[in-house]
Amino acid sequence: MSKLLNIDINEQLLEILDQFDMKLEQVEDYYFVDGIFPGIVAQAFEMEQFENSVVVQVDIHILLPNQSFVESFVGHSSTVEEAIADCFEQFEVNILHTLIMAFWDKAKKVENGVGSDIWEINGNSWQVIISNYGYRGEQPIEEIVTDSMFAEIEKMIKSMPLDKDIYAVRAVQTNIGDGKQITEALINNEESPVLEKAISALDWKNIDSYYTVRNFVLIMKLNPTT
Repeated sequence: MSKLLNIDINEQLLEILDQFDMKLEQVEDYYFVDGIFPGIVAQAFEMEQFENSVVVQVDIHILLPNQSFVESFVGHSSTVEEAIADCFEQFEVNILHTLIMAFWDKAKKVENGVGSDIWEINGNSWQVIISNYGYRGEQPIEEIVTDSMFAEIEKMIKSMPLDKDIYAVRAVQTNIGDGKQITEALINNEESPVLEKAISALDWKNIDSYYTVRNFVLIMKLNPTT
């Protein structure tokens, strides 16, 4: 059973954001850049305790005017501090630059592999911010992920009835290494069986060694209703 760690990890979050020249102010529980949405805050949970290591989950909460979502990262290391640092490293690689491109124009920009596009869905125009892949594994990512894979994910997202102004889509494919694979697909933190089925049907390599691939997409209506 997970338990909330009695550690304020937001000092580490602010240190990461400060690297990109973002100055934040705290309003109630969240931190805001220039006093505007989104707000951001982090929490850490202990998931499992072993004899010589610990598994920690860090949740990054993103607050928008009419909705919110959470991106979670799991770290496994010999100490809680190292596991938390591992989670923040994943956050920076896979999510932070996507948030910067979507919301924080004044932040210092760096080469990060994040992409931007305009999609037409259900008669509306949507700005789409596509993260680089969060990848862990022994084989090079080029041997695991192909360009055609995201094309299939895009096709599935475009087929969905989108009635909110912003969508956060998280997809994770994990190859355990024992013949089993696990697929996770969340849209605004809700499980999407349709997207999960589409992702699991992609041509993933079933190999003896472990790997995991994480992708994050923000979809924002350009003519929002509110």
